[in-house]
Amino acid sequence: MSAAEEPETHEAPDAALDGRFAFAVGTIGTTILSDGTAHMDGGAIFGRVPRVLWERLLPPDHLNRVPCSLNSVLLETEAGLMLLETGYGDKLSEKMIRNFAIERPVGTLLDQLAKLGLAPEDIKIVVNTHLHADHCGWNTRRLEDGRVVPTFPNARYIVQKTEWEAAIHPNELLAATYLAENTRPLQEAGVLQLIEGDLRLTPHVRVVLTPGHTAAHQSVWIESGPAGRESAALFSGDAVVNGIHLERLAWIPAVDDLPLVSLETKKKIIEESLRRQAHLIVTHQPFPGLGILARDEVGKVHFHPHHAH
Repeated sequence: MSAAEEPETHEAPDAALDGRFAFAVGTIGTTILSDGTAHMDGGAIFGRVPRVLWERLLPPDHLNRVPCSLNSVLLETEAGLMLLETGYGDKLSEKMIRNFAIERPVGTLLDQLAKLGLAPEDIKIVVNTHLHADHCGWNTRRLEDGRVVPTFPNARYIVQKTEWEAAIHPNELLAATYLAENTRPLQEAGVLQLIEGDLRLTPHVRVVLTPGHTAAHQSVWIESGPAGRESAALFSGDAVVNGIHLERLAWIPAVDDLPLVSLETKKKIIEESLRRQAHLIVTHQPFPGLGILARDEVGKVHFHPHHAH
Protein backbone atom coordinates (compact mmCIF):
# COMPACT_ATOMS: atom_id res chain seq x y z
CA MET A 1 0.00 0.00 0.00
CA SER A 2 1.62 3.24 -1.05
CA ALA A 3 2.01 6.14 1.31
CA ALA A 4 -0.38 8.15 -0.80
CA GLU A 5 -3.22 5.64 -0.64
CA GLU A 6 -6.21 5.81 1.64
CA PRO A 7 -7.01 2.60 3.55
CA GLU A 8 -9.77 0.43 2.19
CA THR A 9 -12.77 1.00 4.45
CA HIS A 10 -15.78 -1.22 5.04
CA GLU A 11 -18.15 0.89 7.14
CA ALA A 12 -21.09 3.09 6.30
CA PRO A 13 -20.03 6.76 5.98
CA ASP A 14 -21.41 7.66 9.41
CA ALA A 15 -19.84 4.71 11.26
CA ALA A 16 -16.71 6.63 12.23
CA LEU A 17 -18.87 9.34 13.76
CA ASP A 18 -20.52 6.62 15.82
CA GLY A 19 -17.26 5.43 17.41
CA ARG A 20 -16.10 2.78 14.91
CA PHE A 21 -13.84 2.89 11.90
CA ALA A 22 -13.17 -0.29 9.91
CA PHE A 23 -10.50 -0.89 7.30
CA ALA A 24 -8.30 -3.75 6.15
CA VAL A 25 -4.60 -4.45 6.60
CA GLY A 26 -4.25 -6.91 3.76
CA THR A 27 -6.68 -9.67 4.71
CA ILE A 28 -6.84 -8.70 8.40
CA GLY A 29 -10.11 -7.08 9.43
CA THR A 30 -9.24 -4.06 11.56
CA THR A 31 -11.73 -1.85 13.40
CA ILE A 32 -10.74 1.18 15.45
CA LEU A 33 -13.07 1.69 18.41
CA SER A 34 -13.55 4.75 20.60
CA ASP A 35 -13.79 4.83 24.38
CA GLY A 36 -14.28 8.58 24.21
CA THR A 37 -11.95 11.52 24.68
CA ALA A 38 -9.99 12.64 27.73
CA HIS A 39 -8.47 16.08 28.18
CA MET A 40 -4.93 16.07 29.53
CA ASP A 41 -2.60 18.84 30.55
CA GLY A 42 -0.87 20.35 27.53
CA GLY A 43 2.38 20.64 29.44
CA ALA A 44 2.31 16.92 30.15
CA ILE A 45 1.79 16.16 26.45
CA PHE A 46 4.43 18.56 25.11
CA GLY A 47 7.00 18.59 27.92
CA ARG A 48 9.49 21.43 27.91
CA VAL A 49 8.07 23.02 24.75
CA PRO A 50 6.52 26.45 25.48
CA ARG A 51 2.77 26.65 25.08
CA VAL A 52 3.10 29.47 22.55
CA LEU A 53 4.61 26.92 20.13
CA TRP A 54 2.27 23.94 20.55
CA GLU A 55 -1.06 25.68 21.14
CA ARG A 56 -1.48 26.60 17.48
CA LEU A 57 -1.30 22.90 16.57
CA LEU A 58 -3.45 21.49 19.36
CA PRO A 59 -5.43 24.28 21.02
CA PRO A 60 -5.99 23.82 24.78
CA ASP A 61 -9.09 24.60 26.78
CA HIS A 62 -9.30 27.21 29.53
CA LEU A 63 -7.57 24.82 31.95
CA ASN A 64 -4.65 24.17 29.55
CA ARG A 65 -5.97 20.70 28.68
CA VAL A 66 -5.74 19.21 25.19
CA PRO A 67 -8.01 16.51 23.74
CA CYS A 68 -6.63 12.97 23.77
CA SER A 69 -8.78 10.34 22.08
CA LEU A 70 -9.02 6.89 23.61
CA ASN A 71 -8.61 4.66 20.56
CA SER A 72 -8.61 0.88 20.75
CA VAL A 73 -8.34 -1.64 17.91
CA LEU A 74 -10.26 -4.84 17.24
CA LEU A 75 -8.50 -7.41 15.03
CA GLU A 76 -9.96 -10.47 13.37
CA THR A 77 -7.13 -13.00 13.70
CA GLU A 78 -6.54 -16.73 13.35
CA ALA A 79 -6.54 -16.95 17.15
CA GLY A 80 -9.89 -15.19 17.47
CA LEU A 81 -10.88 -11.61 18.14
CA MET A 82 -8.01 -9.55 19.55
CA LEU A 83 -8.43 -6.22 21.33
CA LEU A 84 -5.55 -3.74 21.49
CA GLU A 85 -5.90 -1.41 24.49
CA THR A 86 -8.99 -0.96 26.65
CA GLY A 87 -9.35 2.77 27.31
CA TYR A 88 -10.30 4.33 30.65
CA GLY A 89 -13.09 1.92 31.63
CA ASP A 90 -15.93 2.70 34.03
CA LYS A 91 -14.31 2.51 37.47
CA LEU A 92 -13.12 6.12 37.58
CA SER A 93 -13.98 8.38 40.46
CA GLU A 94 -16.05 11.48 39.84
CA LYS A 95 -12.92 13.52 40.56
CA MET A 96 -10.95 11.78 37.80
CA ILE A 97 -13.80 12.14 35.33
CA ARG A 98 -13.99 15.83 36.16
CA ASN A 99 -10.20 16.43 36.11
CA PHE A 100 -9.77 14.78 32.72
CA ALA A 101 -13.11 16.03 31.32
CA ILE A 102 -13.83 12.58 29.89
CA GLU A 103 -16.46 12.75 27.16
CA ARG A 104 -18.25 9.82 25.56
CA PRO A 105 -20.89 11.26 23.22
CA VAL A 106 -21.23 7.98 21.29
CA GLY A 107 -20.67 5.65 24.25
CA THR A 108 -17.90 3.51 25.65
CA LEU A 109 -15.62 0.85 24.23
CA LEU A 110 -18.13 -1.82 25.27
CA ASP A 111 -20.88 0.11 23.52
CA GLN A 112 -18.83 0.07 20.29
CA LEU A 113 -18.38 -3.70 20.58
CA ALA A 114 -22.12 -4.11 21.15
CA LYS A 115 -22.85 -2.12 17.97
CA LEU A 116 -20.84 -4.77 16.14
CA GLY A 117 -22.94 -7.50 17.77
CA LEU A 118 -20.12 -8.53 20.09
CA ALA A 119 -20.13 -9.28 23.81
CA PRO A 120 -17.07 -9.15 26.09
CA GLU A 121 -17.06 -12.96 26.09
CA ASP A 122 -16.26 -12.92 22.34
CA ILE A 123 -12.79 -11.40 22.85
CA LYS A 124 -10.02 -14.02 22.98
CA ILE A 125 -6.88 -11.88 23.37
CA VAL A 126 -6.31 -8.47 24.97
CA VAL A 127 -3.00 -6.65 24.44
CA ASN A 128 -2.03 -3.73 26.66
CA THR A 129 0.80 -1.59 25.30
CA HIS A 130 1.38 -0.58 28.92
CA LEU A 131 -0.66 -0.33 32.09
CA HIS A 132 -1.36 3.36 32.60
CA ALA A 133 -4.97 3.90 33.60
CA ASP A 134 -6.09 5.37 30.26
CA HIS A 135 -4.95 2.25 28.39
CA CYS A 136 -6.22 -0.60 30.53
CA GLY A 137 -9.35 0.65 32.29
CA TRP A 138 -11.70 -1.87 30.67
CA ASN A 139 -9.36 -4.71 31.56
CA THR A 140 -11.69 -5.14 34.52
CA ARG A 141 -15.14 -4.11 35.71
CA ARG A 142 -16.77 -3.75 39.11
CA LEU A 143 -19.77 -5.96 39.85
CA GLU A 144 -22.76 -4.83 41.88
CA ASP A 145 -21.40 -6.66 44.92
CA GLY A 146 -18.17 -4.63 44.70
CA ARG A 147 -15.93 -7.35 43.30
CA VAL A 148 -13.64 -6.40 40.42
CA VAL A 149 -13.30 -9.07 37.73
CA PRO A 150 -11.89 -9.34 34.18
CA THR A 151 -14.19 -7.67 31.66
CA PHE A 152 -13.21 -10.17 28.96
CA PRO A 153 -13.42 -13.50 30.83
CA ASN A 154 -12.46 -15.69 27.88
CA ALA A 155 -9.40 -13.65 26.91
CA ARG A 156 -5.77 -13.96 27.81
CA TYR A 157 -4.28 -10.57 28.62
CA ILE A 158 -0.80 -10.02 27.19
CA VAL A 159 1.52 -7.67 29.08
CA GLN A 160 5.28 -7.26 29.23
CA LYS A 161 6.65 -8.73 32.46
CA THR A 162 8.75 -5.66 33.26
CA GLU A 163 5.72 -3.41 32.74
CA TRP A 164 3.67 -5.63 35.03
CA GLU A 165 6.28 -5.40 37.78
CA ALA A 166 6.30 -1.61 37.50
CA ALA A 167 2.50 -1.53 37.71
CA ILE A 168 2.07 -3.75 40.76
CA HIS A 169 4.99 -2.14 42.63
CA PRO A 170 4.70 1.52 41.57
CA ASN A 171 6.97 4.17 42.98
CA GLU A 172 5.76 7.53 44.20
CA LEU A 173 6.03 9.06 40.73
CA LEU A 174 3.86 6.42 39.04
CA ALA A 175 1.36 5.39 41.71
CA ALA A 176 -1.37 7.72 40.45
CA THR A 177 -1.51 6.11 37.00
CA TYR A 178 -0.92 2.44 37.83
CA LEU A 179 -4.20 1.43 39.44
CA ALA A 180 -4.35 -2.00 41.10
CA GLU A 181 -8.02 -2.48 40.20
CA ASN A 182 -7.02 -2.58 36.51
CA THR A 183 -4.34 -5.21 36.97
CA ARG A 184 -4.40 -7.49 40.02
CA PRO A 185 -7.80 -9.10 39.24
CA LEU A 186 -6.26 -10.45 36.03
CA GLN A 187 -3.64 -12.36 37.96
CA GLU A 188 -6.16 -13.57 40.49
CA ALA A 189 -8.39 -14.89 37.70
CA GLY A 190 -5.53 -16.67 35.95
CA VAL A 191 -5.98 -14.82 32.64
CA LEU A 192 -2.66 -12.94 32.61
CA GLN A 193 0.14 -13.84 30.17
CA LEU A 194 3.43 -12.12 30.90
CA ILE A 195 5.94 -11.96 28.07
CA GLU A 196 9.52 -10.72 27.75
CA GLY A 197 10.47 -8.85 24.62
CA ASP A 198 9.18 -9.11 21.06
CA LEU A 199 6.71 -11.89 20.33
CA ARG A 200 4.65 -13.05 17.35
CA LEU A 201 1.10 -13.65 18.59
CA THR A 202 -0.36 -14.90 15.29
CA PRO A 203 1.01 -15.22 11.76
CA HIS A 204 -0.07 -11.62 11.13
CA VAL A 205 0.26 -9.89 14.53
CA ARG A 206 3.38 -9.32 16.62
CA VAL A 207 4.30 -7.16 19.57
CA VAL A 208 7.59 -5.26 19.69
CA LEU A 209 9.25 -3.36 22.48
CA THR A 210 9.06 0.41 21.99
CA PRO A 211 10.54 1.75 25.24
CA GLY A 212 10.60 5.34 26.39
CA HIS A 213 7.11 6.18 27.56
CA THR A 214 7.70 3.34 30.02
CA ALA A 215 10.72 1.06 30.22
CA ALA A 216 8.86 -1.92 28.71
CA HIS A 217 6.24 -0.24 26.55
CA GLN A 218 5.19 -2.39 23.57
CA SER A 219 3.55 -1.59 20.24
CA VAL A 220 1.75 -3.91 17.83
CA TRP A 221 2.54 -4.60 14.17
CA ILE A 222 -0.27 -5.90 11.96
CA GLU A 223 1.11 -7.43 8.76
CA SER A 224 -0.56 -9.25 5.88
CA GLY A 225 0.42 -10.20 2.35
CA PRO A 226 3.36 -11.70 0.48
CA ALA A 227 6.89 -10.81 1.57
CA GLY A 228 8.04 -7.58 -0.02
CA ARG A 229 4.51 -6.52 -0.91
CA GLU A 230 2.74 -6.90 2.41
CA SER A 231 0.41 -4.34 3.92
CA ALA A 232 1.37 -3.18 7.40
CA ALA A 233 0.05 -1.00 10.21
CA LEU A 234 1.55 -0.12 13.57
CA PHE A 235 -0.58 0.45 16.66
CA SER A 236 1.70 2.79 18.56
CA GLY A 237 0.28 2.99 22.05
CA ASP A 238 2.03 5.88 23.80
CA ALA A 239 5.28 5.40 21.89
CA VAL A 240 3.56 8.09 19.81
CA VAL A 241 1.02 10.14 21.76
CA ASN A 242 0.06 12.34 18.82
CA GLY A 243 1.20 12.58 15.21
CA ILE A 244 2.71 15.96 16.07
CA HIS A 245 5.42 14.14 18.01
CA LEU A 246 6.65 12.41 14.85
CA GLU A 247 6.92 15.71 12.99
CA ARG A 248 8.78 17.39 15.86
CA LEU A 249 11.03 14.83 17.52
CA ALA A 250 12.31 17.22 20.19
CA TRP A 251 8.79 17.67 21.56
CA ILE A 252 9.03 14.80 24.02
CA PRO A 253 6.05 14.45 26.40
CA ALA A 254 6.72 15.12 30.06
CA VAL A 255 4.91 11.84 30.80
CA ASP A 256 7.62 9.79 29.07
CA ASP A 257 9.63 8.07 31.80
CA LEU A 258 12.77 7.81 29.64
CA PRO A 259 12.78 10.82 27.31
CA LEU A 260 16.03 10.11 25.48
CA VAL A 261 14.99 6.50 24.91
CA SER A 262 11.62 7.75 23.69
CA LEU A 263 13.42 9.94 21.16
CA GLU A 264 15.34 6.98 19.72
CA THR A 265 12.21 4.84 19.62
CA LYS A 266 10.38 7.49 17.59
CA LYS A 267 13.25 7.64 15.12
CA LYS A 268 12.99 3.89 14.58
CA ILE A 269 9.22 4.06 14.16
CA ILE A 270 9.58 6.80 11.56
CA GLU A 271 12.19 4.96 9.54
CA GLU A 272 10.41 1.61 9.56
CA SER A 273 7.01 3.15 8.83
CA LEU A 274 8.39 5.09 5.89
CA ARG A 275 10.31 2.11 4.55
CA ARG A 276 7.27 -0.15 4.74
CA GLN A 277 4.77 2.55 3.73
CA ALA A 278 2.88 1.47 6.83
CA HIS A 279 -0.17 3.04 8.36
CA LEU A 280 -0.01 4.24 11.95
CA ILE A 281 -2.81 3.96 14.49
CA VAL A 282 -2.12 6.49 17.24
CA THR A 283 -3.95 5.94 20.51
CA HIS A 284 -4.53 9.59 21.43
CA GLN A 285 -4.70 11.14 17.94
CA PRO A 286 -8.22 12.47 17.24
CA PHE A 287 -10.46 9.55 16.27
CA PRO A 288 -9.88 7.35 14.39
CA GLY A 289 -6.18 8.02 14.97
CA LEU A 290 -5.19 6.51 11.61
CA GLY A 291 -2.55 8.15 9.45
CA ILE A 292 0.53 7.78 7.29
CA LEU A 293 3.99 9.35 7.26
CA ALA A 294 5.63 10.96 4.24
CA ARG A 295 8.71 13.08 3.62
CA ASP A 296 8.43 16.30 1.68
CA GLU A 297 10.88 17.54 -0.96
CA VAL A 298 13.28 18.82 1.71
CA GLY A 299 13.14 15.63 3.77
CA LYS A 300 10.83 16.81 6.53
CA VAL A 301 8.50 14.18 7.98
CA HIS A 302 4.76 14.83 7.97
CA PHE A 303 1.98 12.84 9.61
CA HIS A 304 -1.11 12.77 7.41
CA PRO A 305 -4.19 11.78 9.43
CA HIS A 306 -7.15 10.02 7.89
CA HIS A 307 -10.15 12.21 8.64
CA ALA A 308 -13.29 10.28 9.51
CA HIS A 309 -16.36 11.42 7.57
